[in-house]
Amino acid sequence: MIAELKSLDAALSLMGWDRQVLMPAGGASARTAHQQSLTAMRHSLLTSDTMRRAAEGFPTLQREIALADALPEELVVRRAKVSNEAYEVWRQAKAENDFPKLAPYLKELFDIAREVSERRAIGNHVYDGLIDLFEQGTTYADARSMFDVMKPRLVSLVQQIAGTDPIPDTLAGQWDPSALLKFATETTGAIGFDFNRGRLDRCANAFCAGTTSGDVRMTTRSSEHLKGILSSSLHEMGHGLYEQGIPKDFDDSLYGGGVSLAVHEASSRLWENIVGRSRPFWNWLAPRLGAAFPEKNLDDAWRAYTRVQPEFIRVGADELTYNLHILVRFELEVEILEGTVEIKDLPDAWNAKYEEYLGITPPSNSLGCMQDVHWSRGSVGYFPTYAMGNLIGGRFWQKITAAVPDWEGQFAEGRFEEVLQWLTENVYQQGSRLEPADLVRNTTGGYLEPEPWLDYAEAKYREVYGL
Repeated sequence: MIAELKSLDAALSLMGWDRQVLMPAGGASARTAHQQSLTAMRHSLLTSDTMRRAAEGFPTLQREIALADALPEELVVRRAKVSNEAYEVWRQAKAENDFPKLAPYLKELFDIAREVSERRAIGNHVYDGLIDLFEQGTTYADARSMFDVMKPRLVSLVQQIAGTDPIPDTLAGQWDPSALLKFATETTGAIGFDFNRGRLDRCANAFCAGTTSGDVRMTTRSSEHLKGILSSSLHEMGHGLYEQGIPKDFDDSLYGGGVSLAVHEASSRLWENIVGRSRPFWNWLAPRLGAAFPEKNLDDAWRAYTRVQPEFIRVGADELTYNLHILVRFELEVEILEGTVEIKDLPDAWNAKYEEYLGITPPSNSLGCMQDVHWSRGSVGYFPTYAMGNLIGGRFWQKITAAVPDWEGQFAEGRFEEVLQWLTENVYQQGSRLEPADLVRNTTGGYLEPEPWLDYAEAKYREVYGL
């Protein structure tokens, strides 16, 4: 039974990857039907008596069965159907800046999300039954508290930086996309991603998928800009290293896969930002970049890559303002679910929050409320896991720097083995054996406290800007 469940998960994962990377547009309707059928099969399998017996002694599977029990198959299939249809509409609407085309699908998906939460009947807030889907045990109150601590310190530091002389963006402009993909492939391979067990492709929205530790598929953004491809490649590499670091023996067991989205994000954002935006990393990377692109100006490349500049696009945001992008999405999700914001008013509500938190107003809905794929996939409650990942990554980094005191010298020489080894031994090799909070507490002594990451970020950006 477990093998059958894992096989269905693998098939759905590959179908989803193919849909976004290779599938011709004409295959969308049939693919939706195929995914619906497998989703229904999976739901039936989860709720069978045989699976209930197999789940004894495995809390993670018991939790998933309880979720399946709470949601009728009709709702599960409807959610899969609407989200697959909405994804195709989102791609068109985003390209055409046509929010009214997407709005009915978003309304239905938020209605479905509200029904899911009501049927789960956990916690004291409608958001509790949704955020728990993506980070088990987390509540609306946890997320609200996390952002309440981060917001004033982040806003204060961003305002201080705004009063300094701007750092020239010497890395701006168009770059050869094919050469960038080649460079990203070589860079992630040099850090430790095993291309005998994985691959890197271009896609409109970067993600990481696969079936086992031996088949890990990363995608990076379709972009002509260095920052877009490099940052998304390092981010997805962080996911990929996690999956490749899970023991092969776990592939067909209940322990396969990462323990949670937030811990997965801790890995990806640690590699993307804490490593990938560090000065020693750029002491190693800049000469390689110069050799691959001799025509480019790489003066002060590290400061250009780490500069703080409010952006419209979340995935292109700098490390410091990124959590404010997540705060906007979290607050809007809550307001839509509570009924204080209607879907038709989402563009105006979005723009108002961007002006309030980042001091900018998106010039179009494509660069505003339609930029992310998440809501079109029905993933309401997902966004806070990104910010949680930053905080957990900050805790991991505290322990890594204590265990690898020469990390700066190692990075400057292109040696990342000891940092990767620490993460593999303490995080990746655990698979999903533990509860996420237990894994993080066992490893670091804490969980979602924002202070370690905030202290790291303040120290780093005071150095970058000479504050």
